[in-house]
Amino acid sequence: MSESTSQIEHREFTGEEVRVHIHQKPACKIEMTVHASPNMIKEAKKNATKNVSKEVTLPGFRKGKAPSDLILKKFPADVEKHLHKALADLAFVAAQKVAKVPVLNNNSPISFDLKKQNPEEGAELLFTFETEPVMPHIDPSKFIAKAVERPEVADKQIDEAIRQMRFFYTKWKSVEDRPIQDGDYIMINLDTVEGDEVQNVFNQIRFEVSKERMADWMKKLVAGAKSGDVLEGLSEADETASEEEKKEFKPKNVRLTILKVEEADLPPLDDEFAIKVGATDLANMRESITDLLNKQADDKVKTELREQVNEFLVNEYNFELPQSLIDTEKKHRLNQAMGNPKFKAQWNKMSQDERKEHETAMDLESNQAVRLFYLSRHTINEQKIPVTHQEVQNEAVSIYQAHGQRSPDFDNLPKEIYALALSKVILAKAQDYIIDAPKKIT
Repeated sequence: MSESTSQIEHREFTGEEVRVHIHQKPACKIEMTVHASPNMIKEAKKNATKNVSKEVTLPGFRKGKAPSDLILKKFPADVEKHLHKALADLAFVAAQKVAKVPVLNNNSPISFDLKKQNPEEGAELLFTFETEPVMPHIDPSKFIAKAVERPEVADKQIDEAIRQMRFFYTKWKSVEDRPIQDGDYIMINLDTVEGDEVQNVFNQIRFEVSKERMADWMKKLVAGAKSGDVLEGLSEADETASEEEKKEFKPKNVRLTILKVEEADLPPLDDEFAIKVGATDLANMRESITDLLNKQADDKVKTELREQVNEFLVNEYNFELPQSLIDTEKKHRLNQAMGNPKFKAQWNKMSQDERKEHETAMDLESNQAVRLFYLSRHTINEQKIPVTHQEVQNEAVSIYQAHGQRSPDFDNLPKEIYALALSKVILAKAQDYIIDAPKKIT
């Protein structure tokens, strides 16, 4: 248990009508024992009687207007039933006025157990609910980033990006009357074959037949083949691969189906092409692509640094978390995974042990996700880092675009999308603050 949690493990409070004992349990669970005064029992009985009078009808009286003593005489069991809830409501409100233990959220269940009740001595109730975690102070100076290699942006990378753009405007010519040769493009399906088990790797993917853009084993396999051929072979590491890559590579039996063979007629690389892709001329297009590649390289560095911050936070700060939030996060992740037909098929094939192992991993991921949420929010609050509505809207747009959807209607933005966008903005701002914060010199 972290030091911050143990600080509030046991506390006692006294108010005019209640004595309260707080016991902090694991997983942010609170057991709150409340000793209520005899006066509170009387008040609760009045409230219970009123509630019963609204539910029953007596001759000569409208609903809710019958005298209390008559309701008590005619419906004692109903009053007693309502009394427990009425007493619990009064006791909880009075206890919270003096103890001020925050309930986790508006949807969190609060259970109670009436331990004893005596009109002369008072009542004792035990309330159980989840509370907010007690957060530790986050010291950003403890985070020391490991060096991250920035992707190179030079003529080679710029030329390749331009080449890929040209393929959007390529005219394709089908090849039917000859075997495959260097410079052709083949559309293939690729499967791995292990006994009777066949697993798809690629489906309708285009490859350029060249030493630079195709694995050696695949190039050898398709050499001399034609459209429609089904080829079987063994995937192997390239001779130019490093020793480490060769060691990690696992050869597999493959089945390659050639769907079509084509020649590519790429558009000329001139100002007309540059205008077609939104630039003013060839030089402007190259400049824009260079800026884009540099932005992507910077984003990659930032992403890796942010991942280091995540690792630092979850390893450095261990504190109790509400189990209900972890369970909700796990359920959400599992539902998302089950929405993927490929994962669902794999899940159905898993043994009980494999499913248990997967769920254990998902438990850890869910715990870390909830932990990061609290740590990032705590950092934002501690450092008073502003989060604007516009930033959340921009993140919501990114979420929609990542799923191939149109930009959202911000006036009717779904709550779950807004909450997701907000949490992403908060996490990113907390990560960047920790990355940029001054470090201690040792």
